Amino acid sequence: MQLYLDSYGAWLSVRDGMFNVRLRSGGEHRFAVRQVSVILMTKGTAMSADAALLATQHDIPVLLINANTHFPEAILSGVWPGSIAAIRRAQARYSESAEGHAFIAGILAEKIKRQSDFLEILSARTDIADKLRERLPDILLLLRGAIKNFEQWKMPAAWNGEQMAKVRERFRGWEGTASRIYFSAIQEAVSEKWQFPGRQKRPSFDVLNALMNYLYGILYTNVHLAILKCGLDPHMAILHADQYGERPTLVYDLIEPYRPWADAVALELIQFLENQMDPSEAAAVWFEPDPETEAGLWLSFAGKDKVISSMRAYLETPTLYAGRQIRRGVQIDLEVQQLAVLLKNY
Repeated sequence: MQLYLDSYGAWLSVRDGMFNVRLRSGGEHRFAVRQVSVILMTKGTAMSADAALLATQHDIPVLLINANTHFPEAILSGVWPGSIAAIRRAQARYSESAEGHAFIAGILAEKIKRQSDFLEILSARTDIADKLRERLPDILLLLRGAIKNFEQWKMPAAWNGEQMAKVRERFRGWEGTASRIYFSAIQEAVSEKWQFPGRQKRPSFDVLNALMNYLYGILYTNVHLAILKCGLDPHMAILHADQYGERPTLVYDLIEPYRPWADAVALELIQFLENQMDPSEAAAVWFEPDPETEAGLWLSFAGKDKVISSMRAYLETPTLYAGRQIRRGVQIDLEVQQLAVLLKNY
């Protein structure tokens, strides 16, 4: 389980060999070490050195999370490296190889396949606008073309830094075109009263983009944890190697196939809000302006509680994977493990 401390004044300590959470209100909760897979903490919470040592002794990552975005801002870990140097040297070679770029082509093809599958599921819902159903065949045809580009990409015979830069630019172009097509379909699927203008990063000025951004943050944390558990270097990416400054860019590479999962939860939440309140009420109850800039919408405490629980339920739901029913969250771990195994033999 994820031990998530986001209540101001919450204090994490150790009592009788167990994690003990004391709330400012006076309540206390204990958790056995074997129950906890990760500890997530936001600003305004604290932990004792004993709790930090207990976590590191049992390889339990402690992540300090941005409360507005759910993105990790700091990680507490033990003094010993999470992997041998050999796998990281292999990762460095792989990140600049033609084989590594073929791997990324497969990841982006899988992302667009999942986007296509989600649009087909979405179009079958009775509450979805007819204009999406009317356009769906053309949209799917365009997305299949993007998938084909990635699947039929051939590694150049001569591979050098100039070729690598060109391939990355080509991949970004194909993926960007597919994303614009996909989000134009989402735009048509959502009722006009929710005023979804298309995909926008932070700051978000509409409910759906605000939901998507926070849900991507939750996925980002899960992918980051999977990378750490496998001993990979989260800062050594392939496609996003030269983007996002000093951020853990490998997370941006590996999160791509899972983004449609966040989109699915976001649309489920819009449907839930549709049945409960109008957009102005939703913005007032679930969201609040950025406390520093007062620009855009950020989830309120009540909104976060619903969004986090919905995403956790989605990730805990098993789906057919490699011939078995496996929880989506475990699928992330398995796919990152496959990369780690590949690198051990590279």
